[in-house]
Order: sequence, then C-alpha cells, then structure tokens
Amino acid sequence: SILGKKVAVVDYVEPTVHGTKWGLGGTCVNVGCIPKKLMHQAALLGKSLHDARYYGWQLPSSYEHSWETLTNNIRNHIKSLNWGYRVQLNEKKIDYLNGKASFLNRHEMKVDLKSGDKQIISGDNYVIAVGGRPRIPDNIPGARELAISSDDLFSLKNNPGKM
Repeated sequence: SILGKKVAVVDYVEPTVHGTKWGLGGTCVNVGCIPKKLMHQAALLGKSLHDARYYGWQLPSSYEHSWETLTNNIRNHIKSLNWGYRVQLNEKKIDYLNGKASFLNRHEMKVDLKSGDKQIISGDNYVIAVGGRPRIPDNIPGARELAISSDDLFSLKNNPGKM
C-alpha cells in the first residue's frame, strides 16, 4: 500500500473440534510460537523458584500456580498483539476481511465473510499464505472427544498436567 497499490488481507480460521478460534496474526502468534514460549517461561519460573533456595533465596515454604491466571494473561497478551496488527493494517490503509476467499478467475476472488456477507475483490497479484493445522482423525473412536492439539491447550479450563 505504501507504493500506491490497493491491498487487502483475507483471514479466517476454522474453529478446532473443541471450538478454539483466534484472531489476526496466524498460527505462530495465536496458538504457536508466542503462547508456547510464554507457557515455557512459566514452567522455567516454577523450576527456578524450586532451585532458588540452593542459591540463598529465602522463599515461603510453599507457593501455588494458577492455571487460570496463566492462561488469561497469555490470552490477553495475544489479544493485544491481534489488536496491534489491526491498527497497523488500518494505518497502512490495508483492508482487513475476516472471511474465506476463493478464486473466481485470474483477477477476482469471492470472499465469504464471517458476518455472512459476500464480497468480490479484484487484483493483479495475490500472495497466498495458508497455515497448517493439526487434524484429529474421525476414524478412531473417541479421538475427537478425548484428544486435543496444541491449538486447544490455551483454552483449557484446567491444567492438563504433563503433555
């Protein structure tokens, strides 16, 4: 857009079998690298608290971890990143379309918006970037009810224990 071209981003994520969905920014930001690194950091902090006594730190004899606080804070951090991306798109005059697109011909795409509306966009050039998603098989009894992927980890109400 800074070169004078009209630019749009079409983005949509199908909810997982457990209903997990997320905002703008792709897999890494929403359910990949960033939340997993934050969760890893939380685990390292817990280990460091345990080890700190051996290095002279005087700590309470017991302390607790709140899964709810951890996951809420991770989700809030991710939402702030999603918002920041929306602001940046807006500042650069890039249209954001929350929907799924399919080519009608070489220069036109039909966008099925999350709102239920449809929109036709046209352009000379397109960049297609699709993210990979884990698949839980349909042909294994109980898999869809009992299995989760890392995409669902940050939406769990309770700590799953070791994974």
